[in-house]
Formats: sequence, structure tokens, C-alpha cells
Amino acid sequence: MAGVFAGGNNFHYGLLLAPVFVVFFFQLGRGLGNTGYVLYLIAALVVLTRRRNFDFPVAASVLFAVLLAWGTLSAALSLDPRSAYWAWAKYALLGSAYFITWRLVRQIPQFSMARALKMIGAVGLLSFALFAARFLVLWGAPDFRPESQIQGLVPAYLSPFTLYFLLQAFPGKRGVYLGLAYLVGLAVLLVFSNSLTEVLALAAALVVLAFFVIPNRRWLMLSLGGVAVFFIALILLFDPAGTVLGHAQDQAGGWFPLLDELSGYRMRIWRQALAMPPPDPWLGVGPGNVGLYPPVVVTETHIVRHLHNLLLDCWYEIGLLGLIAYLSFHGAQIRAMRLGTKNMDTFHRGVMYAAVAGIFVASMLDQPYRSHHVALLVPFLFALYSRGSTQRGQGLSR
Repeated sequence: MAGVFAGGNNFHYGLLLAPVFVVFFFQLGRGLGNTGYVLYLIAALVVLTRRRNFDFPVAASVLFAVLLAWGTLSAALSLDPRSAYWAWAKYALLGSAYFITWRLVRQIPQFSMARALKMIGAVGLLSFALFAARFLVLWGAPDFRPESQIQGLVPAYLSPFTLYFLLQAFPGKRGVYLGLAYLVGLAVLLVFSNSLTEVLALAAALVVLAFFVIPNRRWLMLSLGGVAVFFIALILLFDPAGTVLGHAQDQAGGWFPLLDELSGYRMRIWRQALAMPPPDPWLGVGPGNVGLYPPVVVTETHIVRHLHNLLLDCWYEIGLLGLIAYLSFHGAQIRAMRLGTKNMDTFHRGVMYAAVAGIFVASMLDQPYRSHHVALLVPFLFALYSRGSTQRGQGLSR
């Protein structure tokens, strides 16, 4: 692992990949994550200001400005403008990492995507080690609540990068065996952590990665079937979702109660949001203000703070026009990223698409669009890949 961080331009690579370290810091604690991001922002602004190079992508810049302006207007007209301004300011700071990464990745001479991916994979391995250590230390305590006391989402969606790191650090069969052992250990720990969202995020990442690294169609289908059987068996045997499915025949009222309980009452929240839209569907209720409205009421004693769905959260907070601006902003990022990945190694592209797939699944079930997983890491990856690489990286064959 020490060899991954050795070489030229260490400071520039460290600053460029700082958003990944920040996500890891958030896994340690919110305060540490916020502090890490502020330090990253200050250092990046100093570097960019000294070089006086502010050449940013036009389409993404315009759409980001439109999105921020619309969200600010929504906050100004909301029931609680102060909290809405604060929530929107934090989103703006996280989203700005896209433009910082866009410039920094172009300032490293002979930029190596392979080195960057191995560094991200090393952070993913550290994230898994932290997750496993916390689980083992807390396991057996009478008040242990894994779904709230430990977080496995970061190692889940960074798992494609971790696999890349292991396969490159240990060529041949050793890397394959280590990668499989790592995946089995991570999957088992995630299932025992009682978070179906994190399990599905890992499964989605592995499925997408398989399409990029297994060219043979027969082996691809066998691998996907094996992954599906493995995860289904773990969930049925050890996850609370398995208990819910085991008592499905006792459910009254059709599929909806079953799906509602299986999803942690998300089906009920989504149906309530659609049945009780924001007073102004075009403007929304203001960033962070969804908790002031009825759709988040699950029971008389259980109220959540957001709608547990990226699209519904965005629509409810900043309205339909805000949702269109948000999706357009990410569409501009994807367009620029696809140009950068045009001639890139298949494995390199696969780990990024797999990680984004994992985050997307988590955002459709749990993480709001303003979370650091979605607002920080996804734009960071799109910007990182927008340049491409001046070196063809090593694929699986090497």
C-alpha cells in the first residue's frame, strides 16, 4: 500500500483525490468529514488561485449556476429559510468539488489513471478495515444496533476500486483469491449489519463491474447468477428482510404491506409524497424542509427527515424545475466524462461505473441528493474521468 502513494506529484495526487479521503473521514465521524472537506476546499482554492487558471466546462458551469439560483429562491420562499439556506450552502460546497477536480486533474503532467484508481482502492480497503473493526468490537454488546452504529455504505460502493487495487497489487491467482475473500467478508458483514440498502448497493456495483471485466457471455451469466444466489441466500438466512419474506404468506392486503415492511416503510413514504405533493410543485418546499410536511410521517411516533429517494427528495425540496436543472447538471458531467473515457481501459471505466451504480442504488433507497455520497463523490468521479489518461493502464490480463 505504501508503494501506491510513492512517486512524483504526491501533493497533487493527494489534493486531487482528497474527496475520497473526505468520504472516508465522514465514515469516521461527521465532524471529521466536515473539517476534512473545508481543509480540502481551502487548499484547492489556494492552488487554483495561484495558478490563475479558471477554465471550467461551460455547460456544467451554467447549469450549476442555474441550479444554485433556483435552490436559493426555493429556500427564500420556504417555511424555514434559515435552515434551507444552510442546507443549500452545504450542497453548493460539496458540488463545487466537480469544478475543482476538473482543474486539478488537468494540472498533473502525465496523469496516470491507474495510479489514481489504486489510491482510491487503498482508501476503500482502509474503509473496509474500519467497518470490519467496528463491527467486531461492537458485536455482542447488549445495546448493539448495527444499522445505526456502523456504516458500510462507503466500503460497499468503493469495493470496485478495492478489487482493482488488490488485483494490481497481487497479480495472478493470489489477487483473485484475495479479491473473492474480501468480497465475501464484506457481503457477510453488510448482511449482518441489518442494512438492505448497503447490501443492494454492493450487489449493484458487482453486477455492473461484471459486465466490464467478464467478456465471455456464458461466464458472465454464470457469475451474475452466482452473485444473485449468494446474496439472496445471505438475506434469507441472516438479514431481517429474510424474516419478512419468510412470513409473506401471513401478510394481509396484497403486495404493498410486504414491500412496505421490506423497504423499511419507504413504499408508504413515497406513496404519501405523491399523494401529497409540495404546495408549489414547481418551486418545492425549500432544501432540507421536507421534514416540515406530512409525507415523512410514518406513524404517530416515527417521523423521518427526508423521502429516501433521490428523485422524490429533489422534486419535493426544489420543485420540478429544480429537478430538471439538477438532472441537466449531471447530464453535462456525464457527457464530458464519456468523452474522456472514450479510449480508456475497460477495467478502468468499469470500476467507476460500478461505484456510481452502487451510489445510485443507495440514493434511490436512502441517501438524499444532498448527501456527501451523491453530491460529492459522484461529480468527483465524473470530473476525474473527464480528462482520460495519458497512459494506458494495466488491465486484468496483466
